[in-house]
Amino acid sequence: MRKVFLAIAIVGLVFSWSGTASAVVLFSSGTPDYYGGWYSDPTNSSWQAYDDFTLSSAATITGIEWWGFYFPGNTPPATDAFMYDIQSNPGGGGGPSGDITSGSLGDGSPIDTGSYATTTSGTLEFYEYSAAVNIALPAGAYFLSIDDTASNPGNVFCWATTPESPTDIWDIYSGSTWESQLAYYGDTGYGLEGAAFNLTGESSGATVPEPATMTLLGLGLAGLATKVARRKNR
Repeated sequence: MRKVFLAIAIVGLVFSWSGTASAVVLFSSGTPDYYGGWYSDPTNSSWQAYDDFTLSSAATITGIEWWGFYFPGNTPPATDAFMYDIQSNPGGGGGPSGDITSGSLGDGSPIDTGSYATTTSGTLEFYEYSAAVNIALPAGAYFLSIDDTASNPGNVFCWATTPESPTDIWDIYSGSTWESQLAYYGDTGYGLEGAAFNLTGESSGATVPEPATMTLLGLGLAGLATKVARRKNR
């Protein structure tokens, strides 16, 4: 009986391992520099920022992580209502050129990073956000927008900057689109930077054993375990 249990245990272990897929980083624009941010709050400011990203192979995005703050009052709304929008990227200096998919990110489960930027208008408190999604995309170049649609009078959500180079940021203001290379830095001026975000998920570029291969491997290990058990009982 122990032989049977041992064989079943090994087969179960193999199938458990083969059926588990871990998320990988599909794209990262870098972590925030805690210096400034892009207006991305169409509800309160009519501004919406887009940053570019690429996927080297077809993938399913299962998680989005981003950073930001609220200006000038440094006051979050009672509940954030973040949205994502993904548009096609034709390249060649062109901006977002076609809506692909969009959806809710909820409140982003904000976490106070404990990092601040001080300006003459006050202290900007940075937050880290993350949300689970399910976005399947083929390999290619895209633009991502993350903005807050919650009502927050007197405060604008700003998507935190990162020293991304080269950067390809576009802003949409009241329905007009133009390329912009200037991020807002409180009272210290403007500069050339990207927006901080990470995309995680599953990529078709990862090598995953086929089910038939895993079945043969499991049976082979089970047979080996049974043979070893028989030798011990002689």
